[in-house]
Amino acid sequence: MTVWQPIWQRYWTGWYAMIAKLRRFLRLVAADVLYYLGLLSLWHLVRRKIVRRKEVCILGLHRVLPEEQQNRSNSLDGIVLREATFVKLLHYLSRRFCVLSLDAFLKGETQESDRSKFCCLLTFDDGWRDSYTVVYPWLKTFGLAATVFVTTGLIGAHARIWVEQLVGAWRSSPGHEHLRSWLDTVVQEQGRVTSLEEIIEYLKHMPAEKRQCILRQLLPMQEERHRHDEVDQMLTWDQVIEMSRDGIDFGAHTVTHPLLTYENDMTVEQELRTAKHILEENLGKKVRAFAYPNGDWDDRVRRWVEQTGYECAFTTRQGWYRSGQDPYTIRRIMLHEGNVTGRNRQFSPAMLNLTLAGWD
Repeated sequence: MTVWQPIWQRYWTGWYAMIAKLRRFLRLVAADVLYYLGLLSLWHLVRRKIVRRKEVCILGLHRVLPEEQQNRSNSLDGIVLREATFVKLLHYLSRRFCVLSLDAFLKGETQESDRSKFCCLLTFDDGWRDSYTVVYPWLKTFGLAATVFVTTGLIGAHARIWVEQLVGAWRSSPGHEHLRSWLDTVVQEQGRVTSLEEIIEYLKHMPAEKRQCILRQLLPMQEERHRHDEVDQMLTWDQVIEMSRDGIDFGAHTVTHPLLTYENDMTVEQELRTAKHILEENLGKKVRAFAYPNGDWDDRVRRWVEQTGYECAFTTRQGWYRSGQDPYTIRRIMLHEGNVTGRNRQFSPAMLNLTLAGWD
Protein backbone atom coordinates (compact mmCIF):
# COMPACT_ATOMS: atom_id res chain seq x y z
CA MET A 1 0.00 0.00 0.00
CA THR A 2 2.70 2.48 0.98
CA VAL A 3 4.67 1.74 -2.23
CA TRP A 4 2.02 2.23 -4.88
CA GLN A 5 -0.33 4.60 -3.09
CA PRO A 6 1.72 7.84 -3.63
CA ILE A 7 1.99 7.04 -7.36
CA TRP A 8 -1.76 6.51 -7.61
CA GLN A 9 -2.39 9.68 -5.63
CA ARG A 10 -0.14 11.73 -7.92
CA TYR A 11 -1.87 10.28 -11.00
CA TRP A 12 -5.32 11.07 -9.62
CA THR A 13 -4.31 14.58 -8.52
CA GLY A 14 -2.87 15.37 -11.96
CA TRP A 15 -5.96 14.02 -13.72
CA TYR A 16 -8.27 16.01 -11.46
CA ALA A 17 -6.26 19.21 -12.06
CA MET A 18 -6.48 18.70 -15.83
CA ILE A 19 -10.27 18.22 -15.64
CA ALA A 20 -10.60 21.37 -13.52
CA LYS A 21 -8.58 23.41 -16.03
CA LEU A 22 -10.68 22.12 -18.92
CA ARG A 23 -13.89 22.93 -17.10
CA ARG A 24 -12.63 26.43 -16.32
CA PHE A 25 -11.67 26.97 -19.98
CA LEU A 26 -15.11 25.87 -21.20
CA ARG A 27 -16.82 28.20 -18.73
CA LEU A 28 -14.70 31.12 -19.91
CA VAL A 29 -15.54 30.42 -23.56
CA ALA A 30 -19.24 29.97 -22.81
CA ALA A 31 -19.33 33.18 -20.75
CA ASP A 32 -17.73 35.29 -23.48
CA VAL A 33 -19.87 33.84 -26.29
CA LEU A 34 -23.17 34.15 -24.42
CA TYR A 35 -22.37 37.58 -23.02
CA TYR A 36 -21.10 39.24 -26.18
CA LEU A 37 -23.89 37.75 -28.31
CA GLY A 38 -26.32 39.42 -25.91
CA LEU A 39 -27.88 36.12 -24.81
CA LEU A 40 -27.16 36.63 -21.12
CA SER A 41 -28.64 40.14 -21.30
CA LEU A 42 -31.70 38.69 -23.01
CA TRP A 43 -31.96 36.09 -20.27
CA HIS A 44 -31.89 38.86 -17.65
CA LEU A 45 -34.53 40.85 -19.54
CA VAL A 46 -36.90 37.91 -19.85
CA ARG A 47 -36.38 36.97 -16.23
CA ARG A 48 -37.00 40.51 -14.98
CA LYS A 49 -39.90 41.51 -17.21
CA ILE A 50 -41.78 38.29 -17.80
CA VAL A 51 -40.86 35.33 -15.65
CA ARG A 52 -40.12 36.40 -12.07
CA ARG A 53 -40.37 40.08 -11.30
CA LYS A 54 -40.10 39.66 -7.53
CA GLU A 55 -36.78 37.85 -7.46
CA VAL A 56 -33.81 38.98 -5.39
CA CYS A 57 -30.24 37.97 -6.14
CA ILE A 58 -28.48 37.26 -2.83
CA LEU A 59 -24.72 37.18 -3.16
CA GLY A 60 -22.66 35.28 -0.62
CA LEU A 61 -18.98 36.05 0.04
CA HIS A 62 -16.52 35.18 2.77
CA ARG A 63 -13.20 36.98 2.42
CA VAL A 64 -11.84 39.95 0.43
CA LEU A 65 -8.06 40.34 0.51
CA PRO A 66 -5.36 42.38 -1.23
CA GLU A 67 -3.29 40.03 -3.38
CA GLU A 68 -0.28 40.17 -1.05
CA GLN A 69 -2.42 39.12 1.90
CA GLN A 70 -4.15 36.44 -0.15
CA ASN A 71 -0.77 34.84 -0.77
CA ARG A 72 -0.17 34.67 3.00
CA SER A 73 -3.66 33.53 3.98
CA ASN A 74 -4.50 29.94 4.84
CA SER A 75 -8.06 30.23 3.53
CA LEU A 76 -8.99 28.04 0.59
CA ASP A 77 -9.30 29.74 -2.81
CA GLY A 78 -13.02 28.97 -2.92
CA ILE A 79 -13.83 31.55 -0.24
CA VAL A 80 -11.52 34.41 -1.30
CA LEU A 81 -12.03 37.39 -3.59
CA ARG A 82 -9.14 39.74 -4.39
CA GLU A 83 -9.67 43.36 -3.37
CA ALA A 84 -9.18 44.58 -6.96
CA THR A 85 -11.88 42.17 -8.16
CA PHE A 86 -14.20 43.20 -5.33
CA VAL A 87 -13.94 46.90 -6.16
CA LYS A 88 -14.92 46.24 -9.78
CA LEU A 89 -17.74 43.98 -8.61
CA LEU A 90 -19.13 46.75 -6.40
CA HIS A 91 -18.87 49.24 -9.25
CA TYR A 92 -20.82 46.86 -11.50
CA LEU A 93 -23.48 46.16 -8.85
CA SER A 94 -23.94 49.87 -8.07
CA ARG A 95 -24.82 50.50 -11.73
CA ARG A 96 -26.81 47.38 -12.56
CA PHE A 97 -28.56 46.38 -9.31
CA CYS A 98 -30.56 47.91 -6.49
CA VAL A 99 -28.50 46.78 -3.48
CA LEU A 100 -30.81 46.30 -0.51
CA SER A 101 -30.28 46.46 3.23
CA LEU A 102 -31.39 43.46 5.27
CA ASP A 103 -34.29 45.48 6.66
CA ALA A 104 -35.50 46.44 3.17
CA PHE A 105 -35.20 42.82 2.07
CA LEU A 106 -37.23 41.52 5.03
CA LYS A 107 -39.86 44.23 4.51
CA GLY A 108 -40.24 43.17 0.89
CA GLU A 109 -39.36 46.58 -0.48
CA THR A 110 -38.20 45.14 -3.80
CA GLN A 111 -41.31 46.41 -5.53
CA GLU A 112 -40.44 50.01 -4.72
CA SER A 113 -37.03 49.77 -6.36
CA ASP A 114 -36.04 50.76 -9.87
CA ARG A 115 -37.94 48.27 -12.05
CA SER A 116 -35.22 48.41 -14.68
CA LYS A 117 -32.83 46.69 -12.25
CA PHE A 118 -32.74 43.47 -10.28
CA CYS A 119 -32.58 43.69 -6.50
CA CYS A 120 -29.52 42.34 -4.74
CA LEU A 121 -28.47 41.60 -1.17
CA LEU A 122 -24.76 41.40 -0.26
CA THR A 123 -23.83 38.95 2.51
CA PHE A 124 -20.52 37.94 4.12
CA ASP A 125 -20.03 34.82 6.24
CA ASP A 126 -17.87 34.00 9.29
CA GLY A 127 -16.78 37.46 10.50
CA TRP A 128 -13.24 37.76 9.15
CA ARG A 129 -11.34 40.92 10.03
CA ASP A 130 -11.03 41.89 6.36
CA SER A 131 -14.77 42.56 6.49
CA TYR A 132 -13.72 45.64 8.46
CA THR A 133 -10.32 46.50 6.99
CA VAL A 134 -11.16 45.92 3.30
CA VAL A 135 -14.88 45.41 2.70
CA TYR A 136 -16.26 48.10 4.99
CA PRO A 137 -14.31 51.06 3.52
CA TRP A 138 -15.29 50.10 -0.03
CA LEU A 139 -18.95 49.69 0.92
CA LYS A 140 -18.86 53.23 2.31
CA THR A 141 -17.18 54.50 -0.86
CA PHE A 142 -19.94 53.10 -3.06
CA GLY A 143 -22.72 53.79 -0.53
CA LEU A 144 -23.85 50.15 -0.50
CA ALA A 145 -25.47 48.08 2.23
CA ALA A 146 -24.36 44.62 3.35
CA THR A 147 -25.01 41.96 5.98
CA VAL A 148 -22.24 40.17 7.88
CA PHE A 149 -22.93 36.82 9.56
CA VAL A 150 -20.52 36.36 12.46
CA THR A 151 -19.38 33.34 14.45
CA THR A 152 -19.69 34.99 17.85
CA GLY A 153 -17.28 32.70 19.71
CA LEU A 154 -14.43 33.78 17.42
CA ILE A 155 -15.05 37.53 17.62
CA GLY A 156 -12.14 39.16 19.43
CA ALA A 157 -10.50 35.78 20.01
CA HIS A 158 -6.97 34.80 18.98
CA ALA A 159 -8.27 31.80 17.04
CA ARG A 160 -9.09 30.70 13.55
CA ILE A 161 -11.71 28.41 12.09
CA TRP A 162 -10.29 24.88 12.09
CA VAL A 163 -10.02 24.80 8.28
CA GLU A 164 -7.39 27.57 8.27
CA GLN A 165 -5.55 25.83 11.09
CA LEU A 166 -5.45 22.62 9.08
CA VAL A 167 -4.28 24.36 5.89
CA GLY A 168 -1.54 26.12 7.86
CA ALA A 169 -0.35 22.80 9.24
CA TRP A 170 -0.48 21.19 5.79
CA ARG A 171 1.73 23.94 4.35
CA SER A 172 4.40 23.49 7.03
CA SER A 173 6.88 20.67 6.53
CA PRO A 174 6.44 18.93 9.92
CA GLY A 175 2.68 19.42 9.80
CA HIS A 176 2.43 18.07 6.27
CA GLU A 177 4.27 14.86 7.15
CA HIS A 178 2.10 14.38 10.23
CA LEU A 179 -1.10 14.88 8.21
CA ARG A 180 0.16 12.64 5.39
CA SER A 181 0.80 9.84 7.85
CA TRP A 182 -2.74 10.18 9.19
CA LEU A 183 -4.08 10.39 5.63
CA ASP A 184 -2.51 7.02 4.78
CA THR A 185 -4.56 5.48 7.58
CA VAL A 186 -7.77 7.13 6.42
CA VAL A 187 -7.22 6.01 2.82
CA GLN A 188 -6.86 2.44 4.01
CA GLU A 189 -10.09 2.73 6.00
CA GLN A 190 -12.16 4.83 3.59
CA GLY A 191 -10.51 4.16 0.25
CA ARG A 192 -11.23 7.65 -1.04
CA VAL A 193 -9.48 10.58 0.71
CA THR A 194 -6.50 11.75 -1.38
CA SER A 195 -6.06 15.53 -1.06
CA LEU A 196 -6.21 18.39 1.42
CA GLU A 197 -9.64 19.44 0.12
CA GLU A 198 -10.96 15.94 0.62
CA ILE A 199 -9.48 15.79 4.13
CA ILE A 200 -11.42 18.97 4.92
CA GLU A 201 -14.64 17.57 3.45
CA TYR A 202 -14.15 14.34 5.39
CA LEU A 203 -13.73 16.26 8.65
CA LYS A 204 -16.68 18.54 8.00
CA HIS A 205 -19.21 15.74 7.93
CA MET A 206 -19.12 14.67 11.55
CA PRO A 207 -20.10 16.11 14.95
CA ALA A 208 -17.82 18.91 16.13
CA GLU A 209 -16.73 16.98 19.24
CA LYS A 210 -15.47 14.07 17.14
CA ARG A 211 -13.69 16.43 14.75
CA GLN A 212 -11.99 18.27 17.60
CA CYS A 213 -10.65 14.98 18.96
CA ILE A 214 -9.08 14.28 15.56
CA LEU A 215 -7.74 17.81 15.16
CA ARG A 216 -6.06 17.71 18.57
CA GLN A 217 -4.02 14.79 17.28
CA LEU A 218 -3.38 16.28 13.83
CA LEU A 219 -2.47 19.89 14.49
CA PRO A 220 1.01 20.82 15.69
CA MET A 221 1.28 22.10 19.25
CA GLN A 222 2.07 25.62 18.05
CA GLU A 223 -1.47 25.84 16.66
CA GLU A 224 -2.78 25.19 20.14
CA ARG A 225 -0.72 28.16 21.31
CA HIS A 226 -2.64 30.37 18.87
CA ARG A 227 0.27 31.03 16.52
CA HIS A 228 -1.30 32.56 13.44
CA ASP A 229 -0.81 35.15 10.78
CA GLU A 230 -2.66 38.42 11.33
CA VAL A 231 -4.19 38.00 7.85
CA ASP A 232 -6.44 35.24 9.16
CA GLN A 233 -7.78 37.03 12.22
CA MET A 234 -11.45 37.59 12.96
CA LEU A 235 -13.33 40.81 13.74
CA THR A 236 -13.16 42.45 17.16
CA TRP A 237 -16.26 43.59 19.00
CA ASP A 238 -15.20 47.24 18.64
CA GLN A 239 -15.12 46.76 14.86
CA VAL A 240 -18.48 44.98 14.82
CA ILE A 241 -20.10 47.74 16.87
CA GLU A 242 -18.61 50.50 14.70
CA MET A 243 -19.85 48.86 11.52
CA SER A 244 -23.29 48.26 13.01
CA ARG A 245 -23.64 51.90 14.04
CA ASP A 246 -22.66 52.90 10.51
CA GLY A 247 -25.47 50.90 8.90
CA ILE A 248 -23.91 47.49 8.28
CA ASP A 249 -26.33 44.72 9.27
CA PHE A 250 -25.25 41.72 11.34
CA GLY A 251 -26.65 38.23 11.62
CA ALA A 252 -25.66 35.11 13.51
CA HIS A 253 -23.54 32.23 12.20
CA THR A 254 -23.54 30.15 15.44
CA VAL A 255 -21.04 30.41 18.30
CA THR A 256 -18.42 27.84 17.25
CA HIS A 257 -19.26 27.15 13.58
CA PRO A 258 -20.39 23.50 13.77
CA LEU A 259 -22.32 21.94 10.90
CA LEU A 260 -25.66 21.81 12.67
CA THR A 261 -27.06 18.81 10.80
CA TYR A 262 -24.47 16.61 12.60
CA GLU A 263 -25.26 17.94 16.07
CA ASN A 264 -27.93 16.89 18.59
CA ASP A 265 -30.92 19.08 19.45
CA MET A 266 -29.37 20.45 22.64
CA THR A 267 -26.25 21.63 20.80
CA VAL A 268 -28.25 23.09 17.91
CA GLU A 269 -30.49 25.08 20.23
CA GLN A 270 -27.56 26.30 22.33
CA GLU A 271 -25.57 27.43 19.28
CA LEU A 272 -28.57 29.31 17.88
CA ARG A 273 -29.82 30.93 21.08
CA THR A 274 -26.41 31.87 22.45
CA ALA A 275 -25.19 33.42 19.19
CA LYS A 276 -28.34 35.51 18.94
CA HIS A 277 -28.16 36.61 22.58
CA ILE A 278 -24.48 37.58 22.40
CA LEU A 279 -24.98 39.64 19.24
CA GLU A 280 -28.06 41.42 20.58
CA GLU A 281 -26.32 42.17 23.86
CA ASN A 282 -23.31 43.72 22.12
CA LEU A 283 -25.17 45.56 19.35
CA GLY A 284 -28.19 46.70 21.34
CA LYS A 285 -30.57 45.69 18.56
CA LYS A 286 -32.60 42.69 17.50
CA VAL A 287 -30.82 40.05 15.43
CA ARG A 288 -33.18 38.83 12.74
CA ALA A 289 -31.11 36.73 10.34
CA PHE A 290 -29.04 33.55 10.46
CA ALA A 291 -26.68 31.83 8.01
CA TYR A 292 -26.16 28.07 8.21
CA PRO A 293 -22.46 27.12 8.60
CA ASN A 294 -21.32 25.54 5.35
CA GLY A 295 -24.90 26.06 4.16
CA ASP A 296 -25.91 22.75 5.77
CA TRP A 297 -29.50 22.45 6.97
CA ASP A 298 -32.34 19.96 7.20
CA ASP A 299 -35.94 20.14 8.40
CA ARG A 300 -34.95 19.64 12.04
CA VAL A 301 -32.33 22.42 12.02
CA ARG A 302 -34.66 24.69 10.07
CA ARG A 303 -37.36 24.30 12.75
CA TRP A 304 -34.88 25.18 15.49
CA VAL A 305 -33.86 28.35 13.64
CA GLU A 306 -37.49 29.45 13.47
CA GLN A 307 -38.22 28.45 17.07
CA THR A 308 -35.25 30.40 18.45
CA GLY A 309 -36.58 33.68 17.07
CA TYR A 310 -34.84 34.31 13.77
CA GLU A 311 -36.95 35.75 10.96
CA CYS A 312 -34.92 34.27 8.09
CA ALA A 313 -31.98 31.98 7.35
CA PHE A 314 -29.58 31.75 4.42
CA THR A 315 -28.20 28.60 2.81
CA THR A 316 -25.49 28.12 0.18
CA ARG A 317 -27.84 26.37 -2.25
CA GLN A 318 -27.49 28.14 -5.56
CA GLY A 319 -30.37 30.19 -6.88
CA TRP A 320 -32.38 33.38 -6.56
CA TYR A 321 -34.92 34.13 -3.83
CA ARG A 322 -38.48 34.88 -4.84
CA SER A 323 -41.05 36.59 -2.62
CA GLY A 324 -43.26 33.99 -0.99
CA GLN A 325 -40.64 31.27 -0.75
CA ASP A 326 -39.57 29.78 2.59
CA PRO A 327 -37.63 32.53 4.43
CA TYR A 328 -35.64 29.90 6.35
CA THR A 329 -34.08 28.23 3.30
CA ILE A 330 -33.05 31.28 1.27
CA ARG A 331 -30.78 30.46 -1.64
CA ARG A 332 -27.64 32.43 -2.40
CA ILE A 333 -25.06 32.65 -5.17
CA MET A 334 -21.63 32.23 -3.59
CA LEU A 335 -18.89 34.29 -5.21
CA HIS A 336 -15.13 33.77 -5.26
CA GLU A 337 -12.23 34.68 -7.50
CA GLY A 338 -12.77 31.68 -9.78
CA ASN A 339 -16.34 32.44 -10.85
CA VAL A 340 -16.19 36.21 -11.46
CA THR A 341 -12.87 36.66 -13.29
CA GLY A 342 -11.79 36.01 -16.88
CA ARG A 343 -8.61 34.72 -18.51
CA ASN A 344 -6.61 37.79 -17.46
CA ARG A 345 -7.61 37.37 -13.78
CA GLN A 346 -9.60 40.59 -13.97
CA PHE A 347 -13.25 41.02 -13.04
CA SER A 348 -15.41 39.77 -15.90
CA PRO A 349 -19.07 40.86 -16.29
CA ALA A 350 -19.46 37.87 -18.63
CA MET A 351 -18.32 35.39 -15.95
CA LEU A 352 -20.41 37.08 -13.27
CA ASN A 353 -23.53 36.92 -15.42
CA LEU A 354 -22.89 33.29 -16.27
CA THR A 355 -22.56 32.55 -12.56
CA LEU A 356 -25.77 34.45 -11.82
CA ALA A 357 -27.49 32.41 -14.54
CA GLY A 358 -26.70 29.28 -12.57
CA TRP A 359 -23.70 27.78 -14.35
CA ASP A 360 -21.04 27.30 -11.69
